Amino acid sequence: MARLVNAATGVTVTVSDETAARLGPEWAAEGGTEQTETPQRPQRSETPDATWKVAELTAYAAERNIALGDATKKDDILAVLAKAAESGSTPAGTGEDD
Repeated sequence: MARLVNAATGVTVTVSDETAARLGPEWAAEGGTEQTETPQRPQRSETPDATWKVAELTAYAAERNIALGDATKKDDILAVLAKAAESGSTPAGTGEDD
């Protein structure tokens, strides 16, 4: 069995030696002598911004009872969250009693 790391994605897999021999050059033995730098995701900021994934943004909104309405794209979700932050409250229609 061989443990390989994909240089582009950083994904590590364990495969048979036969399968390892068929994989492309982007796969290298884990812990091999040739070190490839694994791309690192930027550290997530404390407040929502463009470095956050859509799933993280929607979870953030859900945790704070912020209604996203029709917003499904990152920029649209960020705009809704920014508006909620500016107003200092959750937008109307979230089900919260005032």
